[in-house]
Amino acid sequence: MRKYRFRKSPLVGLALRIAKFLLKSQLLTVFLVLFGLGFWVGARSRPDPGAVPYAELFGNLSVASCRDAPSDSNAHFVARLSACGKVFGEYEVDARRFRAPARGRAYSRAITGTHYGPLRVRGHVDQGFWLELPGGPGHALQPGQFDELYRKTLDYVKPVSIVSSVLGTLSGYSVGYRLATWNSSLCSRAVQERVLGTPGIGRAIAREAWRRVLLEPVVTGDEADASRFAAVHGTQRIYANFFKLALNDSDGFIPREAERLVQAGRSDESRAMLAFAEAVRRAAGDSMDLESADFSAVENWASLLDRRGHWAQGATPPPGEERMAYLGTLAWYGLAPPAPDARRIWVGPRVLVREGETEGFVADEMPLTGVACPAAWRPWLLQRDAGTESATLANAWIAGRPEFAPLVSFGRNVVQRLRSRR
Repeated sequence: MRKYRFRKSPLVGLALRIAKFLLKSQLLTVFLVLFGLGFWVGARSRPDPGAVPYAELFGNLSVASCRDAPSDSNAHFVARLSACGKVFGEYEVDARRFRAPARGRAYSRAITGTHYGPLRVRGHVDQGFWLELPGGPGHALQPGQFDELYRKTLDYVKPVSIVSSVLGTLSGYSVGYRLATWNSSLCSRAVQERVLGTPGIGRAIAREAWRRVLLEPVVTGDEADASRFAAVHGTQRIYANFFKLALNDSDGFIPREAERLVQAGRSDESRAMLAFAEAVRRAAGDSMDLESADFSAVENWASLLDRRGHWAQGATPPPGEERMAYLGTLAWYGLAPPAPDARRIWVGPRVLVREGETEGFVADEMPLTGVACPAAWRPWLLQRDAGTESATLANAWIAGRPEFAPLVSFGRNVVQRLRSRR
């Protein structure tokens, strides 16, 4: 009988050598042990399969706006829902309905669209400090000066994000944990369909999308120029204080200021101010459904402040007693124009965030109002960790890898028990 010999392909030979190496080095055994540990931890810590995973849903939320034509003055906003890196649904704010995610490229979206990516929380810093600025315009911050800001914020998350990504990818623990929690994760198609069919979920998504657009102007990124950083910080202060005033304008300052702007020939600024205040009041009331006009009001007001730094530029009273009274009123509400020769800037408690590959932070002022606080941020603002570096480092580590959160909680419980015994 004739014997046939099968030629072994290079890929098969490589696979066999890798398998032999894994068996001899016990790497496969370690992988299986970690897989079992991850599956056991995930099975014990997974939430109720029937509950809506709000943290995962809103943590991956993005917002897009587009116009039907470049000349169209009305923008339509859409909240995009994603899980495991893929968009599985879109919610039309004005139509109040879900639709399948758009495929391919659309010309109208490409030339008239604005996209707000997911603003993921990375941790919280509970302590503030004064940032000293160099004298004179146009001077750049020295490395040591600006590192004081980012060493206490963004540098917490840069090294640990790389380490956690490597561990999460190469270890079987992450695989086992995700397999155990699959039935309660948005990565599951069944969970996605159940979430989209939840009564009132569209209204909650629209409000969360509005918060995403509202917080975009107060996100601070990597800015090494001293004058630019001071200008951005001053504009953010005015924006945040005006937002808080719109929530509770008991003295009626905003209507009076809008009327003054009209008399000064600044009707566009007046309309933008009143529209923003109305959008804030609508968002503060839980009984109202938000519309694209509420989103556009935020964009228009933030754009006005970004261009001019203050709405009163060129519209202040002439020098004299009236001007002094007006500037004193602005200072009373925390809305005075930023000083051009600022030497010190207060950087208060802040939430560490990430958008794409960009690290940044948001001051606590607006999120603490509740109206502007995303659902995924609330545990971080309520959890005061005494501002220690180790606690901040641990929080930044587990923020991007939820499978490690039970292990960190277990470690903290062990430490607390040891301390109580001592």
